[in-house]
Amino acid sequence: MRTLLSLCFIIGITVTGISQAQQKPITLDEAEKLFLKSNLMLLAQQYNISAKQALIIQAKAYPNPTFNADFNVIDPQNHKTFHIDSSGQKSFQIQQLILLGGKRKTEVDIAKQNKILAEAEFAELLRNLKVQLHRNFYSINEHKIVIENYEKQLNILDTIIDAYKVQVNKGNLPLKDIIRLKSVYIKINNNKSELSSNYNEEQKNIKLLLQINQDVTPVIEEGSYKPYTDLKALNDLQTLALSNRPDLKIADESALIAALNLKYQKRQVIPDIAVNASYDQRGGAFKNQINAGITMPLPILNTNRGNVRAAEYDKKSMDLYVQEKKLEVELDIQQAWQNMQRSIIEYNKVSAMFNEEFKQVNTGVNDNFFKKNISILEFVDFVEAYNESLAEFERIKTQLAVSAAEINFVTATKVY
Repeated sequence: MRTLLSLCFIIGITVTGISQAQQKPITLDEAEKLFLKSNLMLLAQQYNISAKQALIIQAKAYPNPTFNADFNVIDPQNHKTFHIDSSGQKSFQIQQLILLGGKRKTEVDIAKQNKILAEAEFAELLRNLKVQLHRNFYSINEHKIVIENYEKQLNILDTIIDAYKVQVNKGNLPLKDIIRLKSVYIKINNNKSELSSNYNEEQKNIKLLLQINQDVTPVIEEGSYKPYTDLKALNDLQTLALSNRPDLKIADESALIAALNLKYQKRQVIPDIAVNASYDQRGGAFKNQINAGITMPLPILNTNRGNVRAAEYDKKSMDLYVQEKKLEVELDIQQAWQNMQRSIIEYNKVSAMFNEEFKQVNTGVNDNFFKKNISILEFVDFVEAYNESLAEFERIKTQLAVSAAEINFVTATKVY
């Protein structure tokens, strides 16, 4: 029986090794580089920036001139058709629209601001996707460690239960012992199934971010959590956020575009003029006359008041939005800082308690149970307590790393 129980450790290690061999080991830095290179959403947003750059070129273009030609089709006096020779009639006119009031310059300014806005939107998309990558990366690592622990214990319990069945059938052990072991097995298996579902969902998300079809195995050194325990000053983080947050820049740029649109609508009141030059062979007062002219609408019936008023309201709305966004940024920093502070305290406490002694005791309990030095109740209680402690410690480690990622997210700066 003791030989069978010892065999379960080998089974657990072997199963885990096969699972890892089918995955892609990757560090966080490697994942970020692959993400920046391959993510299709980022590539699509970069095309949007290029499109906005093209619109700047278009805004700088001046209106094309227009050309008009008029030819005689029927000459009833001379009974001719298409009488356009030297004794007939034809006329030509060329006209150029001239924009006044700085409209073209304002259009160019709006196009330039739209490009800056697109760049800020790209930075905001990058910020959101990167924090999602960090969350998935550390959550996958947490769940992987806990699931592997569950797998090892299920293999151990499976072997123990089989051995106990033989002894129960022989009448050497009571039935309640095997029922207790089966209950623990079912509980651990349910926990593993639930966690595996979350693990698979996170694998799907990170594979979409990295544009790969292979499961990811996070490579994290234990010492990599230590730098996260350095709590930065709240005021410094707020200063960084107000300077670097792309969503705040989006709000600022949107307000600036609203102001430019108001300026543009006011300038629309100023009429544009069209200058023209024409040649008329015989249709005017004189033969072969050359004329020049000017065309200008009179701003009497339509002074663009509706558009001006709408632009004024849009500007006021955007100014209020910028104020609200600044407050939101400050509150984001406060919340992230408080979460970071709590995560550091919890990590420092738990990491000091969950040390090598836990693993030594775990090994000792297993050995003593195999030697029948402890009861099945003591063994089961320790297994459950160890599982909860390990899961909690991994959760706190993930919480600390994610809290650090949130600090980077809310400041739009690589603080950690």
